[in-house]
Amino acid sequence: MIDLVEAVMEALERRKWTIACAEACTAGRLAHALAGGGGASHIFLGSIVTYRPSTKTRVVSVFAESLARPEGAVSEDVAAQMARGAAELTGADLALATTGVAGPATVDEGNPIGRIFVALHDATEHPARATVRRFDFGDVGPGEVVDRAVDAALILLAGHIAAAAPDPRPGQQGRSGK
Repeated sequence: MIDLVEAVMEALERRKWTIACAEACTAGRLAHALAGGGGASHIFLGSIVTYRPSTKTRVVSVFAESLARPEGAVSEDVAAQMARGAAELTGADLALATTGVAGPATVDEGNPIGRIFVALHDATEHPARATVRRFDFGDVGPGEVVDRAVDAALILLAGHIAAAAPDPRPGQQGRSGK
């Protein structure tokens, strides 16, 4: 995925957009991938690993009511809130979030191993909005689930950037103003 990371980072740099992450099941692996891309020191603002529900609530402002639902932290709603919270916390133009069950065991909420939600929050749009995708990778092993979740997040980001308005002309900037 290195080529995809490079392409994403170049596209973000052309638009003068920044990115941040809130990660649960990927535990920093998405941040590691983005930080390895060219220009990361100007584009990638950081990542928050929010493994526990209480951290999701305190750090990235996930509503406790959302976490108390039967599906718990592994849901479309929680992923979207995590992405929004990461964008708001860091001031990033875009934010990715991952939440899910990598394994080796299921969580109490009954979500199957391999169920992952990836969210992308876009603060450059007015109003800001989130796109969330659900993936069911199956019980392919925790490492493989995490690798697939990182790939899915990068593909979602690349597709979103490609579908966004054309690159700005010289002198125009994204929300970050950098």
